[in-house]
Amino acid sequence: MDELMYILEKIAIPLIAAFVGAVLAFRYQSTLELKRDKRLIIQTLMVYRNVGAEELDWIKALNAIDVVFNKDEEVKRLFHKFLSETRLPAYNSYAWIETFYEMVFEMAKCSDYDTLTMQNIREFYSPEALKSHYPNLNDPKKPTPPPEDSVPTSEN
Repeated sequence: MDELMYILEKIAIPLIAAFVGAVLAFRYQSTLELKRDKRLIIQTLMVYRNVGAEELDWIKALNAIDVVFNKDEEVKRLFHKFLSETRLPAYNSYAWIETFYEMVFEMAKCSDYDTLTMQNIREFYSPEALKSHYPNLNDPKKPTPPPEDSVPTSEN
């Protein structure tokens, strides 16, 4: 009996404790990395929300949404709605702008940005000088249509 207690005290309990600690640390690290990834996507979308597809980082952030927000059904629904609204002929309805704002707001709710409001998302700084950096800057009131070569012709 003493030998069994010795084995438990000196070998089994430390091994179990080390295993449990490693599993908990791995889960904590995974959760932390997922939160960081979510926050990075939201920050990128917010930083470039007035120039949109002019920035490669903005495009990359959008393309990562399905992976990073894979458990957030409402975010995925809004993202796919946004994608469908950015294609012709729906693009010209301007609905994609509001869907984008709703999507970012939903992303914020599931990413610890509890105080980010829809007003914060809709308002941004966009000076006239920005047009020197982005000559094709989208005006939300006048969206830029896709290039002519991407639009199907009546012959197709």
